[in-house]
Amino acid sequence: MNSPKRKNLREKLAANIRKYRAVRNWTQEKLAEAADSSQQYICLIEKGKVKVSLEVACDIAEAFGVTLDDLISEP
Repeated sequence: MNSPKRKNLREKLAANIRKYRAVRNWTQEKLAEAADSSQQYICLIEKGKVKVSLEVACDIAEAFGVTLDDLISEP
């Protein structure tokens, strides 16, 4: 079962990814390419539907040029 703390973390991650994409005017496809992922997976992450590995989260942070802390902080 998902704890509220973990769900909240996924929600923060999702909100921050959407925020950074909007700031950069990137599509999910552009982010997926930059983070070596798929558009479908980025979509699921942004909806908070999947558990994200540390490696994928780091790839996304690197694509945006931000820290992992930036991705999981309050949006």
